[in-house]
Amino acid sequence: MNESERKNRINALQSHRHALLQKRDIRGASVVSIDMELNVVRSELQALYETGRKQRQPEASDAVALDLD
Repeated sequence: MNESERKNRINALQSHRHALLQKRDIRGASVVSIDMELNVVRSELQALYETGRKQRQPEASDAVALDLD
């Protein structure tokens, strides 16, 4: 998954999460099933965010060592 696809997926998941939160507030909504779906969405979002963080962090082998002596 490239960066553009990752960002598009994050946007789609955030929209879906927002819709689920609104749906959960409706009287008579099936809160348990909505919460289960929210957990799935949150898990995928966390994984995508973590992937993005790892891609932005330089590898130890890429880091420039500074000689401060």
